[in-house]
Amino acid sequence: MESWDEAFRTQRDVGLRIPINFVTVGTASLSAACFGHQKYEDAAFQKCFSNLLAAPFKRFVVDVYWDTVRSVWSLCPVQVPTTLGTDVYTVTTATATAMATAQSTASVDRRDIQEASTSFSSSSSSTPLEASSTGTPISSSPDATSSPTIPSFDQINNSTLLQIGSYQCTSSMTLAFLSDIYRSFLDKTATTTEATVTYLTLNVHAAASWQNSSTPAQQPGPDQWPRAGNLISDIVNGNLSDKIYTPQKLQGERSNLNGSWNTVSWENLPASGYYQTALDTSNHLTTQDGWPTEAYVEFRELYRLVAAFGSVDPQMAGYNITGDLETIFAPMTIHDYHQTNFSSTGDVTSGCLFSASIASVTRDTNSSYAFSTVPALNLGATPNTTLPIPSIANLTSCGLSPFLNYTLSNVTADQNPIPYVAFAHSTLWTWEPGMALNTTNSVSSATAGRCAAMQAAEGRWRTVDCTAHHLAACQSPNDPYHWELSATATDYYHTTCPSNTRFSVPHTALENSYLLSAIQSSSHSDVDASAIFLNLNALDVPSCWVVGVNGTCPYVSNTDTNQVRVVLVPTIAAVIIFLLAALTFFDKCAANRKQDRRGARRRNVGGWEYEGVPS
Repeated sequence: MESWDEAFRTQRDVGLRIPINFVTVGTASLSAACFGHQKYEDAAFQKCFSNLLAAPFKRFVVDVYWDTVRSVWSLCPVQVPTTLGTDVYTVTTATATAMATAQSTASVDRRDIQEASTSFSSSSSSTPLEASSTGTPISSSPDATSSPTIPSFDQINNSTLLQIGSYQCTSSMTLAFLSDIYRSFLDKTATTTEATVTYLTLNVHAAASWQNSSTPAQQPGPDQWPRAGNLISDIVNGNLSDKIYTPQKLQGERSNLNGSWNTVSWENLPASGYYQTALDTSNHLTTQDGWPTEAYVEFRELYRLVAAFGSVDPQMAGYNITGDLETIFAPMTIHDYHQTNFSSTGDVTSGCLFSASIASVTRDTNSSYAFSTVPALNLGATPNTTLPIPSIANLTSCGLSPFLNYTLSNVTADQNPIPYVAFAHSTLWTWEPGMALNTTNSVSSATAGRCAAMQAAEGRWRTVDCTAHHLAACQSPNDPYHWELSATATDYYHTTCPSNTRFSVPHTALENSYLLSAIQSSSHSDVDASAIFLNLNALDVPSCWVVGVNGTCPYVSNTDTNQVRVVLVPTIAAVIIFLLAALTFFDKCAANRKQDRRGARRRNVGGWEYEGVPS
């Protein structure tokens, strides 16, 4: 559905100058979204992960298990034996058919998804970065009318589905397999219109014994720990070394901002007010808490992934992660859990980071890598994907990334992606449902629907005629949460703002909430609840949203004004520099771009069938 691609692209582009730790994104536990029925099979996972990426989710919590039998980092919670026995057998054709009948699968093209409505669920008893255990597992009992087939070992290959206690696993379900799929996704979306920064949080566990899978896992023996070449970072680097933004990189850039994040032109400098800076003894501008912007990481350095450790089980306390920390961030670096409470209508009653009386980033309003779960909800099989789920939308507006740690509607994302699309769509805080509307290049509509405005009732954006008269949204360049309205209503071309503010557009969900608060609390007699101009338009090229009256679309050539150009990121240094030059806070901040129709068809909720190579 092209309007969703366009809307999420706008949301990415308006936030390009914001440090990545302040950008809210949909977050999912793979244990809940893909393995909620305790089935760990490579083809199903490939489809599930692809669907989540297409939905789109951008942050994933992955449970990895050290399998001492095979000396591999596995995605299966139980060891996968190298020989079969009475406790381990292959899933027969009859069993597989019965499972397929009981659990129908769905592969839905993104363009066909028109409907969605409320919700998602979490268990209050589960830890924040772990999946809820309330999903319904697949029965581990064999067919009552026949004995399981016990083949010899030479009949088994990586795709053989084994029943191991209550789990079903293929031996190819490893961290290496996940990284293969991830690499393919990053390569296929390495374009100026599709590229985004994504995140992995890795929870470290020991795999339970295949001989007694229902008992807690044991600590590995003295000679069973991972060794050099088989560390988690070795696996991640095997496929993703040129795509991953590392702790070493961050440390080096923080130690000399004028040699890193500030090497861009002044129009492209990181937005002020999001981190503290100081001069060191060598007169270098430094920061202790800053992170780079998505524009810098993604388009200047070409990195697409940030990985960090989450929790480490007591059984794996002997695993020394020091060797991994050059590649993977230390535990909890990219997650800051916030406890929240909700009303019956989905309003956040406590834990929200929005505070109308605070106009700057403080400890109370600091949304750096902030996330939270939402209350249990019942979506059903075919929710309306165009209507925001209140609790998820409200959590996002509070500056918190919604975390999905529950199997939605009791189906995994490979079986039915629609509930997961509804969840991901609810993290969109910019456009109203159905926006941004397609614009044309005809003379009669040269201004109609070519400017963006916030509607004051709910704070969502809509397209309006640029020649209509509205008040304008004005932001302090130093205090990102300080917003005012212009003194008079004018057309888009002649907006003026109070001193110490500039005509602007919200760059984060929390900024958007502060602008909405300023509009709703204004006593201005000209306030029109239907629209407040934002500094965002598609005047240069239809459906190519940029900042400023003179903003130009960075995705098309001067001779091609009717089609948005999709360009491979690694091969366009000159175009990237041009893109960055367009990303100004006041005049040329790149916004939403519509990709060509072939690109739109490639992204579908049925999932990219990435040909990952099983390890």
